[in-house]
Amino acid sequence: MANSLQEAFHNVHQALVRGEKETLIRQSGSTAAGHHEKIRSGQSYLYKKYGMESEVIEIRFRQKVSGSFLNQALSQAICRYPYFNTRLVEKDGDFYIVQNPNAPVARRTQKLARLGHISCGYHLVDITYYDFSVYVAFHHALCDGRGIKPFVETLLYYYCQLRYKTAARPEGVRLAGEPLLEGETLDPFLHKYDFDASKEFISLSRDACALPESAAKAGEANYRYEITLPHDRFMAVCRENNATPVILLSLLMSRGIAALYPDYDKPINANIATDMRAALDAPNTFKNCVRSMILPYDREFAARTLKEQATQYRELLARQRDRDFCRREANNMMGLFDRLDALDSYEEKQKIMAFFEDMALPTYVVSYLGQFVLGENAAHISGMHLYNSGTAGLGINMIACGDRFTLDFKQSFPSDKYAKAFVREAEALGIDCEVSEAIAFETPGDSIVRHPEK
Repeated sequence: MANSLQEAFHNVHQALVRGEKETLIRQSGSTAAGHHEKIRSGQSYLYKKYGMESEVIEIRFRQKVSGSFLNQALSQAICRYPYFNTRLVEKDGDFYIVQNPNAPVARRTQKLARLGHISCGYHLVDITYYDFSVYVAFHHALCDGRGIKPFVETLLYYYCQLRYKTAARPEGVRLAGEPLLEGETLDPFLHKYDFDASKEFISLSRDACALPESAAKAGEANYRYEITLPHDRFMAVCRENNATPVILLSLLMSRGIAALYPDYDKPINANIATDMRAALDAPNTFKNCVRSMILPYDREFAARTLKEQATQYRELLARQRDRDFCRREANNMMGLFDRLDALDSYEEKQKIMAFFEDMALPTYVVSYLGQFVLGENAAHISGMHLYNSGTAGLGINMIACGDRFTLDFKQSFPSDKYAKAFVREAEALGIDCEVSEAIAFETPGDSIVRHPEK
């Protein structure tokens, strides 16, 4: 009798919880006017065993950060970006974006919160600060780097306006009171795309040289090296050799790896994180819209001049950015999303995604977030960095900020040999580099669902 009563109470409770979830999902989404907004574009980041590690943009100021001004700036900035004042609701293993009744607050702390946790009001974007730094942590399931970048620019504009009394608005910075752009909350992975299947598409192998450190991750520590380069000199070398920043970065790193391993018998692959917004007719979406492109480096390629190499890389990137090629790749990505959608529980979806947990893209990964729009406020900022823990092997993040480029070498191992190899190649071209010591760090996994203890 007691067991039957207990089961009845449990069933009633479950029905009430489900009804509450359905009401929340029906009532809002990325904006107050949205509804039934299931995450598609970033759902592959939602089922990691210990949660998805936060991505962090760290902005370092020349003067100590004022928490009062930062919170005022955040209050203004979030008015322009309602989709970052949200939380997730899970139902049957699917996740839906809903408006968050908890206003975001910038907290003074050196410890990053687990995104989706009560300690940050269940937000998937969290702002903290300490001494000279502001940290913008975001969840990759909600947005990518290009999606969060305009918010950071708006936040910095308002902060500098309050802190330093700067008045000029940098061109392109979005302000509170302005309407959302067309398609700003569009999910580009809701439908399949038409493309010209008669085209002969490029095919590049992912069978590449694997760094020895990628084979196994020793312990839980993550490390990074920060490298700073002069913007004007780096761009001058780009122009001299028909390169872009990401092409020159890839060439210097691949050259450095070839010098470390002169007996390499497979191509050295730079895997470039690439924005697909234009190809998917979603230029303004904040949501995740990234795929990986390959820039291979083999012995025949190594024999060419730097300008010849950069020119060939331009051609390879152009073919991988081809509109029809990207749309075909997007359709392939949606095949996985459709498979996840067909499953009925979080546990089933997590089992499918467990297959991808330990997969790495040999040889290394590159992500370039672009030039931040700062205007005169760049004078108050000493640098910007993008990083996350959980990297298997080597990843390199690049940001252009004011008169410098900053590179963060993210690693699952402490050795500085790849950072030094890059520096040797850069300095051989007359590009001065400043390199940090090894920085041990961790960005925590999310708290969207209850995860097993590590």
